[in-house]
Amino acid sequence: MKIAYIASHIYRHTFEINEVAELLQQRPDTRVYSFYRGGGENIQRERIKDVPGDIISWSYKGMFSGAAYLIARYPGGFLRAAFLLTARSLRNPVYWAKNFAAFWMGLPILADASRHSVRHFHANFGSSPATIAWVGKKMMGVGMSVTYHAFDIYSGPMTVRDPLKKTKLRDADLVVAVHEDGQTHLRELVPDVSPEKFRVIRISVEFEPKKKSHPLPTPPLVVAAGNLMPKKGFGALIKAVGLLKRKSFPVRLRVLGEGPERLRLESMVREEGIRDRTEIPGYFQHRELAAHLADASVFVAPSRVTVQGLRDGIPTVVIEAWLSGTPVVASLVGGMGEVIVHGETALVFRQGDYEGLADCLEELLTSDELCQRIVENGRRLAQKDFSAQKNVCRLI
Repeated sequence: MKIAYIASHIYRHTFEINEVAELLQQRPDTRVYSFYRGGGENIQRERIKDVPGDIISWSYKGMFSGAAYLIARYPGGFLRAAFLLTARSLRNPVYWAKNFAAFWMGLPILADASRHSVRHFHANFGSSPATIAWVGKKMMGVGMSVTYHAFDIYSGPMTVRDPLKKTKLRDADLVVAVHEDGQTHLRELVPDVSPEKFRVIRISVEFEPKKKSHPLPTPPLVVAAGNLMPKKGFGALIKAVGLLKRKSFPVRLRVLGEGPERLRLESMVREEGIRDRTEIPGYFQHRELAAHLADASVFVAPSRVTVQGLRDGIPTVVIEAWLSGTPVVASLVGGMGEVIVHGETALVFRQGDYEGLADCLEELLTSDELCQRIVENGRRLAQKDFSAQKNVCRLI
């Protein structure tokens, strides 16, 4: 059976590149598609080269030629898929427009898959990639499966809730979540669906760390990374560093990433009086992360659950920190409780508890024995549970 893999944004998400590169090693005839096209700074050039084949996306020309081909090949299926997509999306006008766009952008993908005799679509992310796979199932009569991560699982504002979510879960032949917490949420949405359809398969992490600086820079460098969004909880980290300064415990802070929270976080830095020891350098290429982690004494993942219910699953960068030999401090949000044991693979604090976070940082930075234990256990866990070869084999 020939399969197709529909990525969300393979040019931005390193775990998608890792999965696709390994998938093509194990199944070289797989067709690979990316819903978003590459461009500019988002292209992960050093990893895209590892993908032994073409990555196909949409184009305006392809939308029209794809529509013509599919109408001729599947006239009834085309009309049926378009009608079902429209009818089931009308409950949310915002998502109706998004699904309308996904339908047309997916036509070149579906036409190419049909020409190459694809019999099963696997979508990475339950958003637009899963919508395209679902349309393909309805139009072409093929199979479909979906991997869910975080934003496509947990509740968000009504304007971004997918009215097709339950439909895609019911119609999929396989539903994968990358953590058990996510699987539980998905199963609760469709309690009538057999639990045999659901699987937990971890994300695929391939990371080449740089050798740790020896000795590590002083004062100790605390690193965090991710989009500057409320669910990342970086505000608690800034307040924790401010508290440590007031206790005369010197640390430096570097928050890597860009996003809508930048102005608020910069304001917090000024309020805490830590401008001289805090960096928020903005967007970074993934290949630069290894250098930041090489200098880091601690990596912090201060994720929290927002009022809309949004949260992280298991951030990829936590696994990369373990592989780099950097001890981790984290809150138990999303799937983190499945891979973290306090004092063994990380130190844990309650989400939003900046005082608890400050205590964890102080404890970790004053105990070489604790750091070493967390580093060794974390690296072992990362290699065991997040291997691309192992997890792609399970997916296939």
